[in-house]
Amino acid sequence: MTKKIGFFVNTTKENAPQVVADVSELLKKAGIVPLIPEEQAKALGLPQTGITTAQMVEDADLVLVLGGDGTLLSAAHTPQIENVPILAINIGHLGFLTDASLDELKPTLKATLRGDYRIEHRMMLEVIVNSQSPQPFHAFALNDVVIRHYTRLIELNAYIDGELFIPYNADGLIIATPSGSTGYSLACGGTIVAPQLEAILLTPIAPHSLTVRPFIAHGDAEIRVEMHSTYEHLDLFIDGQRETHTLAREAEIRVRKAKRTIQLIRSQSHSYYKALREKLMLGERIK
Repeated sequence: MTKKIGFFVNTTKENAPQVVADVSELLKKAGIVPLIPEEQAKALGLPQTGITTAQMVEDADLVLVLGGDGTLLSAAHTPQIENVPILAINIGHLGFLTDASLDELKPTLKATLRGDYRIEHRMMLEVIVNSQSPQPFHAFALNDVVIRHYTRLIELNAYIDGELFIPYNADGLIIATPSGSTGYSLACGGTIVAPQLEAILLTPIAPHSLTVRPFIAHGDAEIRVEMHSTYEHLDLFIDGQRETHTLAREAEIRVRKAKRTIQLIRSQSHSYYKALREKLMLGERIK
């Protein structure tokens, strides 16, 4: 039984304070405690709560994300969030990860409280940079990992399960999950992959060769990338700019399927294919 619902809100949205107030009132009437982290409550002009984001995630039976895909990606980088189901409502514009629009918020939330939903587990990527890097680290991505230089072509060797696959000469390389296939990867010519699949996409950014194409590796593959550029440093971006790192050219990057997943709550009426068709206007004739 749901007793506490945490909030993760895009506080920059003009309608966010009213949406949060309306949802909080609905929850209280249902005997459910809304948990709004102190920092977000302050940004929304709401009374102080004294709750940290970490406490919210630990105490909540589910987390309500109010924003868009970017807000959900930010939420996905919260420690321990993989342990809590997430209901994401799009109160912005384009969204593929969210379950419903703002107009559908109340019926979707009521259906969720009745238990009328399903859980969709979304694959994540684990990123490991070798210890020779000046700042070694270990991270997770829901959408993608991007290696690039802001102004110049870079040279990369990509290995799949230890075997050399492609030497890239490009502006960069995107390593994406199926969830991320509708993001930066799609904009760079990558294919769309059904989010229920386990796969790892390799999409080059503006490759300097007509023979280089996007590729989909199996979900259990380990991708290793070696950098051979003459530049001293390259940049690594995790889920956009949720995490950014500057890497020495000798760094080695390994990417593989993470053991953790993100639990997305899906209403029974949710259709990924309908969302694709409508948001990308798939199959529509150009007039």
